[in-house]
Amino acid sequence: MRRIAAVAAMPLAVLVLLTGCASDSRAKEVKAALFTEKARAAGVASGMTPAVAASLYGDDGGALCAALDGNPAGLLLGWGRATLTATPEEHADDLVAYDRLVVEVYCPDRLGDFGELAGRVNR
Repeated sequence: MRRIAAVAAMPLAVLVLLTGCASDSRAKEVKAALFTEKARAAGVASGMTPAVAASLYGDDGGALCAALDGNPAGLLLGWGRATLTATPEEHADDLVAYDRLVVEVYCPDRLGDFGELAGRVNR
């Protein structure tokens, strides 16, 4: 009896997994397209494509949004600084603008944290 129930439940489990994957995939596609549009309009990533954005940021912003959860050192290094007092790279403003767009699209609830960090860097 257990075996029959397990076999009968398999198609339902597959359907649930496929539905979940489809919605995750759709969210990833929508965010990637939105990010690509914003990055191109801002002039910070003219060669960006939705496929590249999807591979870089998934549906949650990847490492960039994760860095805002407590260890922003990766963002500082990406902006050309080893510390808050280090001299920035020449294109740091473009990098900060690009990262801000990632945050706007993928983890907008972290914009305040991002703005605070960017403000400390630009002093």
